[in-house]
Amino acid sequence: MILYLSSTQHTNLLDFTGWYDTNSEMPIKKMVGSFVLKQFIIYDMRNFSHFSEVVLDRIAFGDSDEEFAEAIEEFLTMYSPRITVIYEGLPQDSSLFRALLDSGVGNIVCAAEIEAIQREITECLSEKGMTRYHPKERVKQTNGIQKYRFDCENVSVAVISSQPRMGATTVAFGLSAWLASVGATVYCIEENEGGILYAMAADYDMEPDGNGWLLDGVHYRTELSDEPANFIIHDLGYLPDLDETAKNANLLILVCGTKSYELPHSMLLLKRLETTDAYVLCPFTHEKVRSDYAAIIQSDFHKMLFLEYQPEPTDGMCNANQYKAMMTKYIAGA
Repeated sequence: MILYLSSTQHTNLLDFTGWYDTNSEMPIKKMVGSFVLKQFIIYDMRNFSHFSEVVLDRIAFGDSDEEFAEAIEEFLTMYSPRITVIYEGLPQDSSLFRALLDSGVGNIVCAAEIEAIQREITECLSEKGMTRYHPKERVKQTNGIQKYRFDCENVSVAVISSQPRMGATTVAFGLSAWLASVGATVYCIEENEGGILYAMAADYDMEPDGNGWLLDGVHYRTELSDEPANFIIHDLGYLPDLDETAKNANLLILVCGTKSYELPHSMLLLKRLETTDAYVLCPFTHEKVRSDYAAIIQSDFHKMLFLEYQPEPTDGMCNANQYKAMMTKYIAGA
């Protein structure tokens, strides 16, 4: 998938590819306006981190050339798409051109005539990309992710919430992504009425995988698979009454809110399960009051953890410490 950040002058520049159709070989999402690249990376790019290509129209950005090049450097330390920069008439001996090459960007469209621009864009978006320049090779970041060994098989993890739209799916996806990133085999099963998985499969360009999809090592399904795995994460959503999956799970996770209008729902769920072992995960709780809520909610049966903001559902790193705390007993040798 291609993310195109365009100025109003170049809004139709990629139309010739014919790839705006979602069924095309490389569908394009276009955003038109004025941007500051560093701000976009910090606040917006996480929502598009699954895109494999990013095309930047230089005149759409208010950054200076130096700021633009520095932002791209940061961009490529955080995300791994291939970047194409469009800058009509950019001299090859300019400081920005050299800075782009030094940052690892070799897809640079700098022709001035429309036909030449289109040829260069086609070359950039080809499988090999633009090969005429020789950008500095970037070392792929491992992000220091430690791998573990999991000897367990088909550990059932049920994720439920105290009320609708409380974040059970975000937790199920985040936990699944973290487990896969540290070496586990994982199936994430959508077993609620949200229906978000079909939309995410299309939006994230998930790879077809049997009767489901595969993304970053996680097997996503809408029904159970016969294939063995270390973990099966059941996204059950809001359950007025526990079903058999939740009752029989090896690990039960309760996603509960702590805001004034959420607490009655949370306390009702915790009361119903007061003698059932479970982790209680609470999102959006201010640090200053976390100890107060822990004193009220935590018990011999309920271990409480507070979640950090996780805007990207498939980002397992935002709450890596919390996920590891719950899964440590399944790590071989831990």
